[in-house]
Amino acid sequence: MAEGSFQRKLLFLCTSHTLLHVYTNLPLALLPILINDYGLSILYASIIVSIPRVFSLIFSVPSGLLADRLVHTDLISFSLFLNVLAGALIFLLPNVEIAVLGFSLSALASTFYHPPALSAATNISRPSFLSRTLGFHGASGTLGIALGPITLGVVLNWLEWRYAYLIWIVPILLVAVVALSVNVDALPSEDLQGRKSGKRLTTPLKYVLSLTFLSFLMLMLFASAASGTISTFLTTYLAERKGLDIGLASIIFGLNPLIGLASVIVGGYAGDKLGWRRALTLIFSTATFALILMFASTSTTQAILFYLVYGFFNIMTMPITTSLVAKITPRKSRGTAYSLQFIPESVIGIVMPIMLGALIDLLEIWIIFPVAIAFFIVVLVIIQILRIR
Repeated sequence: MAEGSFQRKLLFLCTSHTLLHVYTNLPLALLPILINDYGLSILYASIIVSIPRVFSLIFSVPSGLLADRLVHTDLISFSLFLNVLAGALIFLLPNVEIAVLGFSLSALASTFYHPPALSAATNISRPSFLSRTLGFHGASGTLGIALGPITLGVVLNWLEWRYAYLIWIVPILLVAVVALSVNVDALPSEDLQGRKSGKRLTTPLKYVLSLTFLSFLMLMLFASAASGTISTFLTTYLAERKGLDIGLASIIFGLNPLIGLASVIVGGYAGDKLGWRRALTLIFSTATFALILMFASTSTTQAILFYLVYGFFNIMTMPITTSLVAKITPRKSRGTAYSLQFIPESVIGIVMPIMLGALIDLLEIWIIFPVAIAFFIVVLVIIQILRIR
């Protein structure tokens, strides 16, 4: 019965994670379209992509504090309702200003979702199965990340781009309603009652902000900078440099996380069996080498192949890094810890697109590759000096 309960709870978390992320990569996939439709420069389009990250950064810590005080599924439901609102606004009012508002609401949905969902996933899992549990949960998220751009690529053959948002509104709404009646808390009854009453159970920041955790955040900062450098401008690179149709470039962009369904599960297994340091060293080294080969490739086919290899290994890191948070921080403070884990990604999401947009205007779009490779080298150095038991 306990095993069946675990499977049902994990299935719910995975389903909600998939639907949360169907809008995540659509702004990046839409960059070439926004540039063409509204006559934007790459720099201005980069600023549009950065704005939602500002909201994510502002609400990162509050979302974690709420996750440590409230029932997890209440916040999960709230985040999905935000996603529904984002999709409806973008579909009904298609202009740049509303698009930015919709992108921002979707980013907020992700900000409020991850602390309670990841905390719930770690709470319901056995310690020996932790990385694999997070691997399955991460795989469901990569499925959602893949479905967005793939949906866009298919929709562009017949309809306007905004219909890529309409398609997912009803499924997201249904799971948001279901979430209100699901219990994924694996806590003693008194803790659960404390969450329902909003009672403060811990002082999370006191337990989270250790030197080890701050060092881990530095690792996440450079890892986010490396991967974000590629993902932000991938569709633009394929369209401008390799001459691909925007719809096809969007589908290729979506294929990477779709392949990542397997890589996240493999990454979770590798983390449990090899240990986090050896696993991350092997994975990041391979991803960096694949990126170098992509940069040096002379044909579109080669570039796409090496991009898929790079993405496969880069996504493998997800369950390992999320399991490290659980190893570093006390159980009752994990909501706050997971919210802090995403702060580096938000900071990078604000700063890097603007900096890279300026670099691309000065040079050319090829500059994203040496920048990303340099960041990955820094990541490999940090991994060797980081000390986590």
